[in-house]
Amino acid sequence: MRIPFHVMVIKALSAQRWAVYPYLGQEGLSPGQPKILIYLMQHDQCKQKELADYYKIEPATVSRLLANMERKGLIRRESRQGDKRAATVAITEEGKRVYSRMEEHFEQIRRRELDGFSQEEVEQLQDFLQRLYRNLTGEELE
Repeated sequence: MRIPFHVMVIKALSAQRWAVYPYLGQEGLSPGQPKILIYLMQHDQCKQKELADYYKIEPATVSRLLANMERKGLIRRESRQGDKRAATVAITEEGKRVYSRMEEHFEQIRRRELDGFSQEEVEQLQDFLQRLYRNLTGEELE
């Protein structure tokens, strides 16, 4: 019996997460925090709402992630008129160090998961994932 497509996607994502979790534990990161560090490295600073919109997660979830990251010294927030949701979020030097180690680990995982794929197949896979996302959301994957 052939595995249904949606189960393949779920199992592939789950396998990737399980490859990442031991590293997250070593760094003291929760599963949602790496994506915040990635966004901040790419955009320098942003508003909390931008993070929620980009990752399509609830603002309250972003707020909890940021509060924990701020306590760990990974990010800093500058609130406007006492409203944390309107705060500017930026990565700290410690956050940049964690990001650098995280990228090295994620590169090791990327090499494992793409072992045996040709460069052409990697590019095709990326294109397929882009189209899958666009088909489901009507948006480009950025």
